[in-house]
Amino acid sequence: PPTRMQTVVRLPDVAVAPPHAQAAAFRVRAAHLLIGAIFALLVANLGRVPLLDTGVGKEAPLLLNDLIVLGLVGIGLVTALRLRRLRLDAVAGWALAFAAIGGFSAMISLVRFDLTISQLTVSLAYLGRWLAYFGLYLFVVNFLRRADVPAVWRALETVILVFAGFGILQSIFLPGFAQIVYPDAVVGVDWDAQGWRLVSTFLDPNYAGMFIVTALLVLMAQVAFGARVAVWKIALLGLALALTVSRSSFVALLVGGLVIGLVRGNSKRIWRIGLGGMAAGLLLLPVIVVQAAQFDRFTVGGSMAYRIVSWIQAIEVFLDNPVLGIGYNTFGYVADQYGRIYGGAAGFGLDGGLLFIAVTTGVVGLAAYCLMFRAALRRCPPIWKDPERPAAERGLVLGVTAASLALVVHSLFLNSLLYPFLMETFWILWGLVFLLTVPRAGKTEAEPAERVLTPTSG
Repeated sequence: PPTRMQTVVRLPDVAVAPPHAQAAAFRVRAAHLLIGAIFALLVANLGRVPLLDTGVGKEAPLLLNDLIVLGLVGIGLVTALRLRRLRLDAVAGWALAFAAIGGFSAMISLVRFDLTISQLTVSLAYLGRWLAYFGLYLFVVNFLRRADVPAVWRALETVILVFAGFGILQSIFLPGFAQIVYPDAVVGVDWDAQGWRLVSTFLDPNYAGMFIVTALLVLMAQVAFGARVAVWKIALLGLALALTVSRSSFVALLVGGLVIGLVRGNSKRIWRIGLGGMAAGLLLLPVIVVQAAQFDRFTVGGSMAYRIVSWIQAIEVFLDNPVLGIGYNTFGYVADQYGRIYGGAAGFGLDGGLLFIAVTTGVVGLAAYCLMFRAALRRCPPIWKDPERPAAERGLVLGVTAASLALVVHSLFLNSLLYPFLMETFWILWGLVFLLTVPRAGKTEAEPAERVLTPTSG
């Protein structure tokens, strides 16, 4: 995959390329299409239908959000074919390498672990979903402009604020929200009982917590650079996060906050936010303690015991298959051969973040995935260090960095790296960072000369 230089692939001439004016018009519409897709995030798990039976006590659903993402990516692909041009940068290169490794490993696992064709189909379907959400990144870097960044971020920020606001109301008035939405679902198999915890439309407090943390870290970073941020936004997100009672999300916020602190140093603005958050936390402490105690959040049993057992088992599987792993998302099938002792909704996946990546794609896939992460984040320091850039822009980039590292830590406790709504969020944010590397004149700072590949020249 390319490292520093971007690659512009010249696609076969399947149609007459539109005039430049039409191409420019599509760029404007592209931002509107993406913003519409972002607002569809609010539907989240409220719009889902069972699609495939995984055979391990869990059905693979088709989300309304999946359909919208597929439609958007399809529009981008058709447009790229008409324009005969597709930009692939280092992030895209390593992402495609990771997908190829995961797919190849799954294919050979068909024989290695005696998988059935239907099991392989389910695994590759999940890989197809990963590629579809990755397509959002390609859509952003190919069809949006630097001038679109503020509008796209405002849309994402608005969605997370609405998500958090609804979650607060849900926590107060609609306890057990997942069971209200899906009354026929089996508790503990389809959806866990969460009581008064905030789950919002994700129907899960831990994933909802990371979604909230993402916006909170960006706003904190913008404040650290002196940008004007409404206090009510931070207060709303902070309250919503507290009501999730999600330990993994609290740890993620702490890690992201440390990243911002290390970059910005001793900032009075961040201290004010921190002290305000601590004061609010003390006021909410009785509610948090009651909820945490109800779900055994102060013990090493329950969910933590399950995670430890799953980590140990995952390490065993990895040590037996260190190079290419067992295949993308085949853990639910292969783990049965290792005497798996759990099933249901958690039986198909694995908590552990990068550990899960290593188990399913080996050290080769893990290396490609980490290099993809590195390629996305290495663009950030030159932007936030540039004093000539607006404070909000520098804060956005630092916030994306902090949230990305927080996501890695968060995924140690559940598989948030591959959660569709979080994948969508971070692919879009990484795409925005790419756009911010584009000077207003047009060329990218990381691209002094453009390398063009054609089907004839290679």
